[in-house]
This record gives sequence, structure tokens and C-alpha cells, in this order.
Amino acid sequence: MKKIISVSVGIFIFAFLLFSFEVGALHSPYWNGIVLNDSGKIYGFRFAIEKNGKIADGYDTFFIVEEPGTIAPDYSYAEVSFNTNLKFGLGSKTPIKVKGKTKFGIVKFIYGRYGKGVVGYVVVPKGINIILRFYSPWNMGEDVYFKNGMVFGKDDNFKFKSLTKDLPEPLKEKDSLGFKIKDRLFFFYAGFENFEKSGKWVSSYLRKEKMKYEKNRVKFTGEFEGLVSSITTNLYWMKLLQPDKQRLYIPAGRRWIFPGKDGKTDLWTMFEWDSFFNALEVGVEDHKMAKTEIEAVLDTQYKWGNIPNWRSATAATTDRAQPPVGAFTVLKLYYKTGNINLLKDSYKRLLKFHRYWTNNLGKHRKRDGNNNFLFEWGSDTELINKIKPRWEENAPGRVRAAWESGQDDLPNFDKAKFNEDTNSLELDCIDLSSLVALDAESLSTIADILNYKEDSEFFKNEYEKISKKINETLWNEKKGFYFDRNWNGKFSKSKASSNFYPLLAKVVPKTRLKKVLTHLLNRMEFWGDFVIPTISKDNPAFKDQQYWRGTIWPPTNYLVYQGLKRYRLDEIASEFARKSASLFLKSWNKYRLCRENYNSMNGKGGGQRYQSWGPLFALVLIEDFIESSPYDGLRVGNLSAMKSNHLQNYRIGNSIYELYANRNYLKLYKNGKKVISFRGRAVLRNIKIEKNSLEFFASVYSKSFKIYPQFKSYNIYVDGKLRKGILLKKGEYKIRMERVVK
Repeated sequence: MKKIISVSVGIFIFAFLLFSFEVGALHSPYWNGIVLNDSGKIYGFRFAIEKNGKIADGYDTFFIVEEPGTIAPDYSYAEVSFNTNLKFGLGSKTPIKVKGKTKFGIVKFIYGRYGKGVVGYVVVPKGINIILRFYSPWNMGEDVYFKNGMVFGKDDNFKFKSLTKDLPEPLKEKDSLGFKIKDRLFFFYAGFENFEKSGKWVSSYLRKEKMKYEKNRVKFTGEFEGLVSSITTNLYWMKLLQPDKQRLYIPAGRRWIFPGKDGKTDLWTMFEWDSFFNALEVGVEDHKMAKTEIEAVLDTQYKWGNIPNWRSATAATTDRAQPPVGAFTVLKLYYKTGNINLLKDSYKRLLKFHRYWTNNLGKHRKRDGNNNFLFEWGSDTELINKIKPRWEENAPGRVRAAWESGQDDLPNFDKAKFNEDTNSLELDCIDLSSLVALDAESLSTIADILNYKEDSEFFKNEYEKISKKINETLWNEKKGFYFDRNWNGKFSKSKASSNFYPLLAKVVPKTRLKKVLTHLLNRMEFWGDFVIPTISKDNPAFKDQQYWRGTIWPPTNYLVYQGLKRYRLDEIASEFARKSASLFLKSWNKYRLCRENYNSMNGKGGGQRYQSWGPLFALVLIEDFIESSPYDGLRVGNLSAMKSNHLQNYRIGNSIYELYANRNYLKLYKNGKKVISFRGRAVLRNIKIEKNSLEFFASVYSKSFKIYPQFKSYNIYVDGKLRKGILLKKGEYKIRMERVVK
């Protein structure tokens, strides 16, 4: 018996191009499936779950996921499980967990890359069948047919082989080649090579691959167990393929793929600031994928500079962008990876994106409609794309401008007027003005690293000019805080978490810092057990706890934290980091969910169940323990840890770091060799490690601080003076240790 799937060949794939082999859950609807891509030849299959005549497949399986488990960045090992005790077909109404024990009724799907193929197995509980379905991902896959108990691809180049027993006769399904599998343990091979090994061998092979990855992966154990794995697991399970570009990317979430021009799901969808943040997250372990994600989002840019709010293969928001965090994230990634090509390959497009905000370019109007060097969110009416999803049909200018902010329904914009001539809100926005200033500063630093001296000086001057305007115009002395300001001169009354972005851009004078922090730390405004709400608690919209109206979001937490750290507010920053990570890890460790946002009254997760930027909450705390940044160089020293914590295999540049820390102790290793340890509570900055010397700045927060360097015999200089002892009191110090060579 023979059945052939007819597909349309993708017009974007060219046979003469050579691409690397990719395998994994690379098609958005199917965590229960695998895509194999060999130089543009694409094959896909998946395992639907059948119980009592009802079937869960595709997006249905998202809501019965028991655990997105261990997964290696190259898919050398992957495991995911599904809970069949949950009812099928309820969508977002599906309970998060079944009450009681879930020992039984769990389908486990385990597989791993093997040569130019994949091996794996499915564990199936009693009362459950699986339906193996072959299909054409994105309608761009190759033909397959059934013969002699196996499935073959076009020209017999692809093979799917059951290692349990021959596949049964195919089901009579309209759109796919399907097989009902009744085995409790089903082993398989799929790929482009001959395979003659057994299911027992596959089980052993995958066990070894898992052990290999677990040994070498970045790990965090102790008080904040799961801090790293919550990031890597979520980001790797989000990873998809852009089939037209033959490139991997990480979307905002696997369910955030918008309709294309034909109304059907498009090939891919990327959001601007989500993607830049995704690159930071995945860069915790996979530096290569971080650079690929940057390339993918920069590739969405239009000729007038816009990196759009979102872009798909056939549609986009040509009229608007999203918050300009590109240069900032790329610069941070450079300090993490040490890859100079990341800067070289990104610079021109980042510069072009900056000019989107500051320059008129053809039909595009800069986002400074009143020409005062402060900036407003907007939407270029003349550039609105004809192809758009139904929810964007006939959206008014004010709404489109709010969408550009990334904080779609933030109360700050509720009463703002949209100016049809300038294509912008009539509101000088503190968040955007701060972000454009940060963008200019970051570009200045990048240009300096690349030795573009004129550019560096230009952007430095622009940064200073914007900073001055922010402090002259957007500071409300009476309220002691930064606010949006209407073009008529009246200040907005709405306080948002993004009103703290002047800290991020480091434009707040020291004379105003205490007043800004008073608002942050006031439990009647922003501080509390759960931080930081998108709007202050005294805002009438706070009780809504819906979307950007009072909930807590990963990107705003991440950016506010960066501002606290830039001002070296270490104790506040560490507490902020601990609260952020604890909020996220509660949901992750208990339910294995990666939520879109959180209720700031009770800490419960909301929005999408799996959102790619969710782990920014965890990244905040990792960076509080150790980070290399353009502002502090190599920095270590979390102040909020209470119990023991251990970070392993953390790569910065070409070096591997290991860190032990608790409330009163820290030990740092580089490439397996101890660098320094100390007792007390302190943060070390600008750590410079040489063969015979070690220097750093120390901010000591305990009554006593004792240093134990890597050298057995050494001289220690504190603030330039030779010291006999190494016991320091609370304060700020510049320390240099030199090995004494006898």
C-alpha cells in the first residue's frame, strides 16, 4: 500500500545553496513533533496523543504539557512530557495541573540528534495510543511514501524506521500519512543515513548524550535552584526555523506566529524588543545562537530604518517600531561573548535604527514631532501595511503609537492626543527619551570599540544633549520624579515602571537620585513583595491587573534593574534581583511554566504560558552574581543570597567561570583555577586578572571584609598604598594584589 503527500515547493529555497543540517521541534505548532532540514530538504513528523477517541495534536498539546524538560542547544538531547489526565481540547481553559499525583498517564517524548538524523522513543501509558503523522511543515516539505513497513522520502533520501516493529498499515487520513501506534515503548530513527541499531542501543545512546550535556552545561544549584536551566530550557524549546531564510530564530513564543497575506499562519514572526532580549537570554549558554538571533531581528529592518514592532515573512508593522534596545543589548552581548564580529556586523543597521527615531527619512517622520530633542511614540500613517491581522484593522493613531511603545495599554498614553501631521503622540515620553539617550550612548561605545572616532564623538554629544533636555523638561520638581509631558506643557500624572528609565540611561543627577529612589521604595507606589508593577499602586488603573495596567513584566524589570546597577545601588539592586527571580522561579519550579507577566498583588502568573522573554527575571539574578558589562567590566557579588549557591561552566568570552556564594562568602574560579575568595558582603567591579596580579574595585557592605587571593605570597595595595593586612571595613576601595616571586 502506498500513499503520497503532495506539497508545494517553497519558492524561497534554492537547491544550489548549502546549509547545515538542523533537527528539532522547529515548527511552531508542534512541541510533539520533529522537523529535519537538510540543505533545504524539509521533512516533518509528529506524535498526536489519542485517549478515548479524542486526539491532542499541535497547539492542543501546549496545554497538556507536563514538563518541557532537558534540552541541549543543538538537540543532541531533548525530552518533553504530556499529561493525559488533563482534558483535551480546552485550550487556555485547561487547568495548569491535575489535582493529586501525576505518576500515571504521562506520555514521554525523548529524542536526540544522531549524524544526519534523529533517534528517539515515546513512552506511552495504558489507555493511550499515539498517532504518528508525517506532514509538510510550512507546506514546504518533501513528499513521503510508505513501503515495506517504513516511510521513505523523495528519491529515497529520507527514511523513517520503527525500531520496535514494522509500521502498521497507514490510517485513512486526508492531510497526512498516519499510523496508529499501540506500543507502550516505541523506538524510531529518522534521517538521511542507513541505520541498523536497536531500540536498546538508542536508549543507551540518549542516556549518554543527556549525561554529556548535563556535565558541561551552565548550572546553578543551591538557594535559587533552576536559575539557569529555567532560561536555557525555555529558550531552546522556543527555537524555530525560518524556512525561507534557512535560519534558526527564537520568536516571542511558539503561539505568536501571525497570519500571512493569505490569512493562514505565516512562515515566521519576529517582535523587535522581544528578539533583542531573547539574544541576551540564550547567550547565557549558546553564544552562537545569540548572534544568530541578533542577525535575524536586524534582518527585519526596512530601508527607512524601522526594525518593526513585528514582522513576518509576508506582513509587518511598516508604520511603527518597538523600544530601541538594540544597541544596548548588542553591546552587552559583546561583553558576554567577546565576539567583535557581533559589533562589526550589527553597527550599520543599529545606526540606521537610531536614525529612525531622530531623522526624517522619506515618508517616515522622526519621533520628535515638536523638535525639542525629546521623543514621542508614533505611527507613520502613510506607511501602514495593507496586510494586517484583524485586530489591527482600523486601529486609531493613538493606539498604534501605544503599540510602538511595547507597553500597549499603559495608562500613560490613555489621554494623549495623536498628531496626524507629525505621526506621533503630543506627549514627550520619559521612557522613549531615556531609551534614545541610552541608544546614543551605546552606539558611542560601540563606535569607539570599532575605532570610528567621529561617530563615537557624535553620539556622545547627542547623548549629553538628550540627557540635558530630559532633566530640563521632564523633571517635575514638585513631585520629585520624571514624568511624560504634554506638548501644552502639562505633566502627565501617571507613574510607570518605565518612568525609572532615566536610571538606565544614567541621566539622573546625584542631587535627584534620592528623590527618584523614594518613589521606587515606597510600598504605596512601587515597592513590595512583588516588584515592579508597570504602574504605581496609587493609579486608578492599578486594580485592573490586566496586561500593562498594574502587572509585572520581564522587560521592564530587567531594564529597571540595569539602572539600579549603573548607579551602584548594590543593596537595592540585589534585593530587586532576588524578588524578580523568586517571582519567576515559583511558577517555573512548581508548574514548569514561563509566564508572560505576573499579578503584582498576589504574584500569580498571567498571559501566555510560555513566553520567551519570561526568563529575563532569572537573568537579572544571574547578572547580579556575575557579569561582564560596558559599565563595570567583570563584576561579582550578590548581596541578597542567604544560603549556599553554586554557578558552574559560565562562559564569558573564551573563559569559563565558577562561583560559590552565600550571604557572607564568595569564591571565584577562572578556567578551573581559583582567582579570589572573600568573607564579608561586597561587590567587586572591574576585576582584572593577570598571571602575577589581580586588581579590582571593592564596595564593602559588611563591618569586616577579608580577602584571600590566588597567590601564596603577595603584596596588597589599597587605594595605592601598600598594606600589611587584608582586613577592610565598610567602604569603597581600589585594590591591587601582586604576586611576590622569590
